[in-house]
Amino acid sequence: MNSSRRRPLVRSTARLLAGALAVTLAGASNSSSASRDAFDYAFKFASAIVSDPKDMGKAQEAVVWDLTSSGSWKDAEATAAKVEGWRRGTAYADLATALAKAGRGEDAKRMIAKAEAFRPTVEGWQNVRIASHVAAAYAALGKKDKAKMLAVAVATEDLQQYGGMSTATVASGMAAQGEFEGASAELDRLKEGKDLDDAWWRTVGYVDMARQKSLTREQRVKAINAARRAAEDIPGWRKAEAQESIADEFRKLGMPKDAKETVANAQAILAALPDTMPIKAPLLSNCARSWAELGENATARALLIQVESLAPKVQPIERPVVYANAASSFAAMKDTAEARRLYGLALQDAATLVNARPRALAVVEICRSIGKSAVGLDEPTRARLNDLYAGLKDPW
Repeated sequence: MNSSRRRPLVRSTARLLAGALAVTLAGASNSSSASRDAFDYAFKFASAIVSDPKDMGKAQEAVVWDLTSSGSWKDAEATAAKVEGWRRGTAYADLATALAKAGRGEDAKRMIAKAEAFRPTVEGWQNVRIASHVAAAYAALGKKDKAKMLAVAVATEDLQQYGGMSTATVASGMAAQGEFEGASAELDRLKEGKDLDDAWWRTVGYVDMARQKSLTREQRVKAINAARRAAEDIPGWRKAEAQESIADEFRKLGMPKDAKETVANAQAILAALPDTMPIKAPLLSNCARSWAELGENATARALLIQVESLAPKVQPIERPVVYANAASSFAAMKDTAEARRLYGLALQDAATLVNARPRALAVVEICRSIGKSAVGLDEPTRARLNDLYAGLKDPW
């Protein structure tokens, strides 16, 4: 079952630990009914992509993650059961990881059982992928022996893809038991790695340690500083993405000076990218959000004006997400009017996409963003979404 497929190094800043290690949920609460409505629309559009089961499952799984990361445990579980294809297994496993990190151990074990019951129905590299997520769930529960056994088995299947991920998973399990030195030693084995992913997973591992409530504050500070050093070996814009998450942890640890320095470094990397690169605008938007969370609202607004100016420069298929990401940053700043304006532009651009598949995918991302921002759906937006859904037909 050796996989020839290579996992993309980065998915999104909000999911730095996606895959082997799910994001630690600190103080998650149930999403509002307004958010749930937006997530329902997102899942509805995702499920409409019947012409491409791969994209459909990926989009459905993303919505489950949003429900998971908002602490809507029951909704996440119910929605995970509707995911088509192998990603149902990873959705259950990621929910288990989040539950474990939220201190809901029994519920986490139940979700692991669901993931493990589903896994035998899947063959090939997809089975291995589910196993890697289950290993992370065991690590989050502090079941380090089970996590290590499964992580090693996964790495044996495909060392290039899962070697670094498995090491980070094992370290996470040790850290969950308060074993700071052992977890650090495990991660530092990746320093001599030849694969570009090794620096990424070493950074991931140290960010996860910085979030571990089982460690002392002093240890968590050491971990986030180690993450900052490890990120220096990550190439290109991926370094900026990692730095954004590192800055967030500095802020949560009460270290605003370090947080601001790290955000500034990330922004400098992104500013040098060509304006036409699709990743530039969303990551700059995330920088703006970080500035706002650090009390630098003027800097954040200036950056979001720049982000909006970048939208017309990217490919039409990418443009709706650029607007939506900027809208979410305005929502984080409590500027609902600007958020709604930009969400309107996002839907307007999505409607211009000729083929139904990219149009549906764009609307999924917009609705996910609206749900996470909790700005709610007004009646004109609902009407527009209903029209867009009714218009999903050939050509796909």
